[in-house]
Amino acid sequence: MTSDTFTLAQQLAEKGGWTEVAAVIDETTGETYMHCEVHAEARALAEDFSRHGIGAGDHVGLLVGDRPAWMSAFLALQALSAVPLVVNPDLDERSRSRMLGILPTRHVVSCQGGELLVERRELPETGVHEWDERDWAASGASRYYLFSSGTTGNPKAVAHASTDLPFFHDAVCGADGLDLQATDIIVSLSQYYFTYGFNNQFVYPLFSGASVVLSRERRNEVTFADALCQYGATVAFSVPSALARLADHIESSAIDTPASLRAVVSAGEPLPDAVAARIEDRWQVPVLNQIGSTEVGNAFCANGLARQAAGTAGRVCPGYDVALRADPDRPLPAGGSEHKIGSVWVSGPTIPATAITANGPEPLLSDGWLETKDYGYWADNGGLVVVGRADDFVHVGGISVSAIEIESAIRGDAGIEDCAVLAPLVEGVSTLTALVVLTSPADGADLRPTKLRERLRRDLDPFRVPKRWTLVPEIPRTASGKIMRHKLPALLGAGVVGRNQ
Repeated sequence: MTSDTFTLAQQLAEKGGWTEVAAVIDETTGETYMHCEVHAEARALAEDFSRHGIGAGDHVGLLVGDRPAWMSAFLALQALSAVPLVVNPDLDERSRSRMLGILPTRHVVSCQGGELLVERRELPETGVHEWDERDWAASGASRYYLFSSGTTGNPKAVAHASTDLPFFHDAVCGADGLDLQATDIIVSLSQYYFTYGFNNQFVYPLFSGASVVLSRERRNEVTFADALCQYGATVAFSVPSALARLADHIESSAIDTPASLRAVVSAGEPLPDAVAARIEDRWQVPVLNQIGSTEVGNAFCANGLARQAAGTAGRVCPGYDVALRADPDRPLPAGGSEHKIGSVWVSGPTIPATAITANGPEPLLSDGWLETKDYGYWADNGGLVVVGRADDFVHVGGISVSAIEIESAIRGDAGIEDCAVLAPLVEGVSTLTALVVLTSPADGADLRPTKLRERLRRDLDPFRVPKRWTLVPEIPRTASGKIMRHKLPALLGAGVVGRNQ
């Protein structure tokens, strides 16, 4: 396989016969761009970038956003053997500089006034390290960086190569997965600058010839459903928190199943069974869960149309190995399950040995294995059930409990839009506390912890039922939908508290 992503894109399109098939649909303008037009624009941009001094090995910040020019700009940089750093253009200047500054980034490509702009970036005298990338040079593969900030806000740049892309595609879109074809139309909530969105909107169309509908603004549940219907989407990609709001919308507004839709994919955090069931019951299309990471580059366990393990994040994807390692401090799921919870470790050909941070290279692998910081167990059907991440566990009275499990149960209440739990010290005692966002904020006085606790006791052990309840306007989440748990304590003094009611 060629090591150049731009050449790869051309070869795949010619071999697959989709050069004259739509690659990108711009939701803002309604314009459609064929795969061959994207390639032609990439060639022209490569010449322009070269005139601006961009060449082989140069690190270039790509801050274009979700518009047709993104795909051509990425391919153009790859054609020059430059190294794109895919960054969210909507971040504040300090955050952008922080991310770009951990690598020797000398150019930035952005979009201003509808046109691409190339700017020279001066490197600071200190704080930037010239990383030893001889291994990359020896491989001959074109590479790019995505950023993993997790929920702590500390940026970490992870490099992947063009040779990783077929693994990413096969993991989710192979014949026993989504089986994507050139006739498919994709709508993704996640955007290019996330690992999930990078694959949904670039890698999958690259390898299948599918079309992607791009929105320059992040979609909410209304605009997401509208796009599925208006553009005849066949596959939708979203995250659990957004799918919960989508379920509310399609039920309250009686939204019919989009005519061409054949699958909804969820990733980013554990998917509550109740949320999947609501969408499947209403729309009669499967909701397919998966789990991946920026370090892996995509999903390492995934459900597909022909490869489903109900109630799980899916079976192990082709090319990867997953192991659970004993962690006796983590609890078993409620309900007396005998499934043993362990920490999730994964190995595979797409995981780099190190990531780059402001403090230098950070090793990722131990004897060839990556610890993902997730916890889960193997279901009887062979799928991986993820119960949460390391920071998704709270400690109450010396017992570790899964915040994810409790939050999923709370969200089952029709009056609750979102929630998060934590266990602050109250008079020296760790006390399980729920932060709650109501569906109708005006009804705040109607929050009745006593009734909520009674319902929760039917599904949870008593020590997993929150003792304190606080109304808040919103739960802090990353743009990909993950709860930013380090910000939760600050909300305790800002809400309306219900104590032991």
